[in-house]
Amino acid sequence: MHTRLNPVALVTGAASGIGAACARSLATYASGGLIMIDTDEAALSATANALPTPPERVSTLAFDVADPEAWKRAQTFIRSQYGRLDWAVAGVDAERRLDGAALPRATLGVVNAVTPLMKGNLQGGSAVLALAAHAAKVDAMLQLVRVAAKEGAAHKVRVNAVLNGTVESALWRRDPDFATLIRETRDEIGALNHIAAKSIPLVRCGANQDILRLVRLLLSDDSGVSGATLAVDPGPSL
Repeated sequence: MHTRLNPVALVTGAASGIGAACARSLATYASGGLIMIDTDEAALSATANALPTPPERVSTLAFDVADPEAWKRAQTFIRSQYGRLDWAVAGVDAERRLDGAALPRATLGVVNAVTPLMKGNLQGGSAVLALAAHAAKVDAMLQLVRVAAKEGAAHKVRVNAVLNGTVESALWRRDPDFATLIRETRDEIGALNHIAAKSIPLVRCGANQDILRLVRLLLSDDSGVSGATLAVDPGPSL
């Protein structure tokens, strides 16, 4: 993730759960700034203050990502304070229960909001949807990611998703199916490109740290992947 000069990152759902974990993980790499978004202002501020390695600039914005008017204000703020956006992670925790229609709308709303902030970049941008596996219907997520990736391609914005399960197990890199894909395609990037081309979820087993590694890999410019949905230890949800 070191291929950009002073990249700016945005994370939604950043007050807790996978969103907070992604914010902590990206803080090390987002030397241009980190923007953290959540509805819980107090928890959001506490998470931001507790970042172990924060960049020089950290902003917290408290609003509901399903609110398009709030996004317009956020876009104005980001443009004026940061000028652009390079990476975005849309985190939705297991505790936030959204119905089958609300979850795609909320996550697609994030993608639609960040794309204008990325499309002016020479290298484009990348967005990853990081969701609880049981909170999302896989068919709906596959369709959502495909549509978002197709729309983003015109602006060099890549869109992928990671569905996070609940059980920590062996490293996802040790999974025999993924190992086979790596042998067939020569490396991890080739394996992910294969998944994106097939538009199917890849079931993984991994600890939280490996989920974060997947998110960073999908955000990286070293990965040309767009349209992939990876399911990390989803268990019976699939």
